[in-house]
Amino acid sequence: MAAGGRSERIDQLRGSAALAVVVCHFSVSAFQQVPRAESGAWSWLHLVLGFGYLGVPLFFVISGFCIHLPQARALAAGAGAAPAWPRFFARRFWRLYPPYLAALAVALVLASLVDGPALVSWCAVAAQAFLVHTFHTATFDGVNPPAWTLAVEAQFYLAYPLVFRLMARRGVIGALMLVLGATMGYRMAVHAIPLPQVIGGPAWELFLARWFEWVLGAVVAEWAVGRVALPRAVSAPWLATVVLGLGVWLEWHTWHYGLYVVKEPLYGIAFALVLCSALTHEREGAASATGRYLAGVGVYSYSLYLLHRPIQLAFEPLVRHLAEWPRFAGYRIPLSLLIMAATTPVVLWAARVFYRYCELPCIRRGERTKPDGSLAPRRPGVAQSPAPAIGRSRTG
Repeated sequence: MAAGGRSERIDQLRGSAALAVVVCHFSVSAFQQVPRAESGAWSWLHLVLGFGYLGVPLFFVISGFCIHLPQARALAAGAGAAPAWPRFFARRFWRLYPPYLAALAVALVLASLVDGPALVSWCAVAAQAFLVHTFHTATFDGVNPPAWTLAVEAQFYLAYPLVFRLMARRGVIGALMLVLGATMGYRMAVHAIPLPQVIGGPAWELFLARWFEWVLGAVVAEWAVGRVALPRAVSAPWLATVVLGLGVWLEWHTWHYGLYVVKEPLYGIAFALVLCSALTHEREGAASATGRYLAGVGVYSYSLYLLHRPIQLAFEPLVRHLAEWPRFAGYRIPLSLLIMAATTPVVLWAARVFYRYCELPCIRRGERTKPDGSLAPRRPGVAQSPAPAIGRSRTG
């Protein structure tokens, strides 16, 4: 782990997770929203690309790691005091919420242009703006469907003081076991109790259902700074591969045997092992071209996550029109998929622009937060810190 909480490997994982989600969603558009008859022969490809949703549990694990890492370092250095919570929440607010609202506005404009204002649910938009849209099926997707994870992320932050206290009182592993018990107990209850459909689906995405994944990341942060000892095998790539493979195997059995209860926690363990392996095998010197590209995407991965789906949805009518051209009839190729994939450069460009002019200024503002949560005045004549270089990660 590089000094100052910056890691090229972390940004590579972030970039990989963000691109995986982008691929998953343009596959959804191609095979479900704008399908062609010829696409049926390629259903196996839709299945494979659909596994891009695993970028979400990877993001949850990385989030727990990055949020807890500064405090884990402070504890390792002998500073045992709790974080300044007003400053913590103020930094989280500036880091995430203004870009979130800006992306929501972009999504609203695009949806209005494509579908018309009458098709936009203002109740869903309001619920999404206040991060309470995940409690009901009518508002869950809203105008920017992937934003459900941001609501869960906000719940993780609200629960972080409790996690910190549990670690202080019960130890790192003891806290992890308590959170595992809470997560599994909640997931088993949701699985066993016949809830109304309007809340039964969203209940699986309350933070309690995914809490274990996030706290696993915090435990990896404690391990990374030497405050907790874990078996050497946790950094072995083969072990991460085996556990991830087991999670993929469960995809075909979850509903038959009720194993859905353990699927997300198992993926959380797999990606915690991936994180341990990545940190252990981080190397000095220049990364490969692929590594540099993924790290670069990781820098603006939050912007990419916020914007990619609204842009893809805006392209769907055009893709549907192109895919129905008679000249393409009879070709047994996944034309809808190819056209949706071709929109990705636009998505990446828009995300970089959004990062530069919206997300980055919010990061800089958050860095001026004082312990009481207020903003320190900007000192005249002091230059702003430059944007992070490609391959450098901001963990705060």
